[in-house]
Amino acid sequence: MMLVLYLAPLAFAQDASQSADVVIRNAKVITVDPGFTIAQALAVRGSRVVAVGNDKSIVRWIGPRTRVIDAGGKAVLPGLHDSHVHAFRAATSELDGLVFVPKSIVDAQAFIREQAARKPPGSWILIERAFPTRLAEGRLPTKAELDAAAPNHPVHYNAGPVSVANSKALEVSKITRATADPLPGQVVKDPQTGEPTGLLRGAAGLLKIAVSARVPTPEEKRHAVKHMYQLFNQQGITSIGERLTEPAEIDFMRELSRAGELTVRINCTRVTSAGKTLAESIQRIEALVQAPVGKEPYGPTGVGDDWVRIGPLKVFLDGGMLIGSAYMREPWGVGPTYQITDPNYRGILNQDPEQLRGLYLEAARRGWQVTAHCAGEAAMDVLLDCYEHVQQDLDIRQRRFLMTHANFASAQNLERCFKLGVGADLQPAWLFKDGASLLNTLGERRMNWFLPLKSWLDAGVIVGGGSDHMAMLDSRASVNPWNPWLGLWTAVTRQTERGGVHNPRERLSREQALRFYTLNNAWLHFNEQKTGSLETGKYADLILVDRDPLTCPIDDIRQTKVLLTMIGGKVVWDASVKTTN
Repeated sequence: MMLVLYLAPLAFAQDASQSADVVIRNAKVITVDPGFTIAQALAVRGSRVVAVGNDKSIVRWIGPRTRVIDAGGKAVLPGLHDSHVHAFRAATSELDGLVFVPKSIVDAQAFIREQAARKPPGSWILIERAFPTRLAEGRLPTKAELDAAAPNHPVHYNAGPVSVANSKALEVSKITRATADPLPGQVVKDPQTGEPTGLLRGAAGLLKIAVSARVPTPEEKRHAVKHMYQLFNQQGITSIGERLTEPAEIDFMRELSRAGELTVRINCTRVTSAGKTLAESIQRIEALVQAPVGKEPYGPTGVGDDWVRIGPLKVFLDGGMLIGSAYMREPWGVGPTYQITDPNYRGILNQDPEQLRGLYLEAARRGWQVTAHCAGEAAMDVLLDCYEHVQQDLDIRQRRFLMTHANFASAQNLERCFKLGVGADLQPAWLFKDGASLLNTLGERRMNWFLPLKSWLDAGVIVGGGSDHMAMLDSRASVNPWNPWLGLWTAVTRQTERGGVHNPRERLSREQALRFYTLNNAWLHFNEQKTGSLETGKYADLILVDRDPLTCPIDDIRQTKVLLTMIGGKVVWDASVKTTN
């Protein structure tokens, strides 16, 4: 589609100081305001929306220098928010080539053999972020399978906090039957022989991996991060929650902002953990905000501006859903998917609940919004117990304490969230990519509470959509697909990649799904007064798309193309303009 862009005809001319900089007309403006108003046109002056209405009412905003965009009846939406990304890391993940993502254990073995053929014996071979739920076999590879592919090379098959090492990797790392578990991690051992099986739960730090990743130059990093943000813009994303940020990364983002080179608004999560004592926890909290003289502090929540803002304080409470270490109410169950042999194994809890209570209370007293990586329903129990403990000393109901992931819920916990004003950032792509495999592992009864999106909203809890994008650039092929239209489509269909619909009772309506990726996420970040909907006075963060997501055939939603993306009144993506990378 070619956008019709022109200077206003003289018939509409008025005092330039009273006119808009940009007018979009002949559109279907889906405002996502509280009444979900549908308008026809809007006007932008500077960085803000100054009027929303029909074509006739917006004419008065057209002056001699106003740029007028005829949308040709296409839909205009608020810019999309992704509540959970690791874009800073993902941006540089492919600087040295495409990341290998196996589709099966056979694929993984072929890759390992190819690497072994060209590397000298003893060289490490790594496969990164390859989740067992996405393999054709539906399970992690075994130590023996890795040994068969490369007996003379140490191999690490990394699925995140859970991974598998081959015999050579265990040997060079001196991991034996005598190796103690690095609590709360686990070196899994054969119950009969006591020998390490190769499975490491939160214990990969014991491996003596002799591979150093190439550190990108400052110019490479700057280009890669800006390119990642531009890719976000191409899919309509204008705001992100960067869920793990260190001071150097925050400084980098602030520098881009000062240079006028940022094309997304960023909410920065800081990460910590509870200490062994309350004094140690307080020391960690206070160290998080410290900055060199002349630099803005790195916390607490709210420090910064509308481009780069410090968000919540995050703790990693349990393990992961995709790797069988989320902390569950019931045992995971013995089986090959995650190589579980202990019938009582319920996952991993990384934090002492008593110490966590003190950490959260002291963080809240210092102005922090808090959250936790919380995948299993038992971890959710622990987290809400901590939040309720804080509530006894400090009213948190307006502080928007959050849950990150919250993959498994319950009616009781949703009610507790509502009473405490707790929100959550959720990842629909995991339903699409991993729902079928999890159903085979956990069974239908337990999976009835897997990502129950509609139940969250029915309980009155505000939840927003994210991707947990962490590696690769392509929006659909990435480790954790970050394409928001795929996520939106998944939320309204609950269809999995392998076919079939999981728990259709939990489908969102199209209107709910749009709020899920716009206004709800703005609320999670204390930004709903400025972004998330197209209303007078809010930032002109908006997109023009090639179809109407409210009325198009439902399967067409995931194929939506963004024609124009605007942030703060500035066009940052125009599909009609050819670009070179």
